[in-house]
Order: sequence, then C-alpha cells, then structure tokens
Amino acid sequence: MSALPQTTLEHPLHSARKSVRGCSERRVLSVIRWPVGGIRTHVLYNYPDAANEGYRFTFVGPADNTFETFATSLEDLPSTEFVGAPVNGSRCHLIQAVRHQLRTGRFSLLHSHGLTAAMQTAIANIGLAIPHLATVHDPLRPEQFLGFRGRIKRWFMGRLLQGLDSIVCVGQDIRANLQHYLPALRHDRLVVIPNGIHTRHFAVSDPQSDDLRQRIGAGSDVTLIGFLGRFMEQKGFLPLLCALERLLREGPPRPFHVVAVGSGDFEREYRAEIHRRGLSKHVTMLGFVMDVRPILQQLDLLAVPSLWEASPLLPMEAMSAGIPVLGTDCIGLREVLRDSPSIMVRAGCVDALTRGLHDALSNPRTELARSYAKTARDRFDNRPSAKLLLHLFDELASATPRRQARFLSSQDGSRGKRT
Repeated sequence: MSALPQTTLEHPLHSARKSVRGCSERRVLSVIRWPVGGIRTHVLYNYPDAANEGYRFTFVGPADNTFETFATSLEDLPSTEFVGAPVNGSRCHLIQAVRHQLRTGRFSLLHSHGLTAAMQTAIANIGLAIPHLATVHDPLRPEQFLGFRGRIKRWFMGRLLQGLDSIVCVGQDIRANLQHYLPALRHDRLVVIPNGIHTRHFAVSDPQSDDLRQRIGAGSDVTLIGFLGRFMEQKGFLPLLCALERLLREGPPRPFHVVAVGSGDFEREYRAEIHRRGLSKHVTMLGFVMDVRPILQQLDLLAVPSLWEASPLLPMEAMSAGIPVLGTDCIGLREVLRDSPSIMVRAGCVDALTRGLHDALSNPRTELARSYAKTARDRFDNRPSAKLLLHLFDELASATPRRQARFLSSQDGSRGKRT
C-alpha cells in the first residue's frame, strides 16, 4: 500500500473486467477509518451482491498495513480501487483524500463506515451533492460527551449527520442508541439493516482436524475455550482474565484452556497480564487469522465478554456452527444472543463472568447448541440484508443525476448574480 494519500491502486486482474449482467457501471466511494473486524467482514458479506449488479468500488482508508490486509481480502471484487489517506498516530485524515476523489465526478454514491468516517466524509461532500449513506458499526457511549467539549462535540456530530441521506443501523440496539444520543436526527433516515453472515459456510460438521489441541498440547479431556477478536478494551479480554484467575483459585469443575486469537493495540499488555496473573499454562495467545471457521469448529465454547458492541458477527458464526457461546448483556451483543441457548452474563462483572464460566464447564451446552444451529443459520442469514442494502444503493444512486443537475444549476445562477 502506497503511503501517498492520493495514490489509487487497482488490482491488475480486475482492470479488464466489465460490469456484469449488462448493467452500466455505478461507482461507489466507500470510506473506512477502521478496515478491520466487523467492518471488514460487513463489506465482504454485502458488497459482492452490489458488484453483481454493476456497482464498482473505490475505497478510501488509512495508508497502513490494516488497509493492505483489507485490500487483499477483497481481491474477488471487480475493478476495485484503494486510496490511502495519511495517518498521524491514531488520526486518519480522510477529508482531503475523499474530497479529491469526489471532485473527479466519477461517483454515484458515498458509503461511509462508522461515525468517524461518516463525519469526515460529510465535510468532504459539502457543496458536491453526492448522495451519502453511512453504516454505523459502533454505539455511542456517555464518556464520549463529557463536559462542555463533549456537549459541543455532540451538537456538531448531530448537525453533520443530519445532512446524510440515510444512516444504516446494523441492529435495533444501534438505532435506539442513536435516537438517544442524537435525537435531532430524522427518524425516517435511520434504516435498520441487520448484520448477518454467510451462514451456509458455518454448517454443523465434525472438525476437519484437531491441530489446535495438538498445537497447545491440550488433551481431549480439556475444554477448549476460544476468544476470537481484537485485543482492545471493548472486547472485554481483561475481565475475562480476571474471571479465569478467580475460577482457578476457586477450583474449576474440569480442566480448560483458553485460545485467544487476534491482534490489537493492547496485545503486548495482555500478554504481560497473562504472565502476571499466572495464567500462562491456561491461556495461549495466537496471531490474527483471516478465516476463523477452522478454529471455531475445534472449540468447545466461545467466550464473548464484550463491554459494548453494535451487532457482533462472531457469535452469529459460532451459533450457526453449533458452538456454545458465553456472552454478556452489553448493547448489541444482547440482541444477538437473545432467544438462543447461549449463556448471557452481566457485562463487565467479573463475578458474573466467573459464574458463567463455571456453569459452562459444569454443564456443557453442546447438544443444545447443535440443535439450535439450523435456527441460527436461518436467523442470521445475510442474504436478505444484502438485498436491502442493494435496494438502498439503487434508490440513492438513481437520485444522483437529478441532484447534481440542480446543484450545477444553482451554481450557474449564483455566478450569474455575481456577474
């Protein structure tokens, strides 16, 4: 990935491909600040349907290795372009890169992912009249709006987001969250398109291998618990370590081993915490993997101790594969776990998480999880959601010529008055 903010990269194999099904090309500028985790998977699950209908995508994101990995994962999308925006510490300066692309006049639609990207994209789109929809992948939290500066931030965010044509909420929890923190947003522009997965890829089957147990030296009598996700505060890995330490002190009902697979800002700190708490024999940290299916199939339990979520895909994948889930009642996750055989405990409560782990080890829910898998695959199938998003693309993109004609007419009128 080039570090130059205005360098456009196109996959060579895609440059010669034409739009399919006889559709004329409609190019979408997709803006992503954090091209990892659920956002990356959301794009992988939803954009192919739009590509099959003639949409082509230019992605603007941080000029770093996360964007390179993201680009690699989208090799099957035709005529895809990637534009790196400059990064300074934790800040990614998207506005200039987005504005530069929009001024080329090639785009029918803007699709931003996350509120940070949505606000920067809204600024870049001022005066250019490109229809803009944003998908919200994370809830707003009270600590984001503390004090006078927080109130100003909240007002400014509300004003910017009012100008969007549509805001896609990946669940009902997120819609309610936005209505609570930003009540000025027009409710008719808050559209719920539930998160989903390619459930057919997670059909129940016996594990193809037990290489994970061999790798960590765990026998068949050991309960294999998985933590799959980014090492960051939101995912609740630290409360999980606290609960594991307490469980070992009290005496677990059966032997267990936790396999933590992922990457993130706090990886080094969490490794040190595992050692400090004396958990090295019970917790193994492995690096990020692109496809979690082979790992999921080898687990006896998936732990999702999140503190907040939007609508996480991982527990959907686990339930669709017939793997028991232990999660929390935090926003977003509770919506996914509701009406399932999953164990749900209070978010951020070490006592509750310890009891949940003890319960899961004492009374494995393997058969319940396997019997629920068919229901989960029907419930979390992404195909209806992908069609809804495609319909929204069509609706907004069809308005582009009329809107731009009105914009150009108003500009000509303004120039005439000045003359």
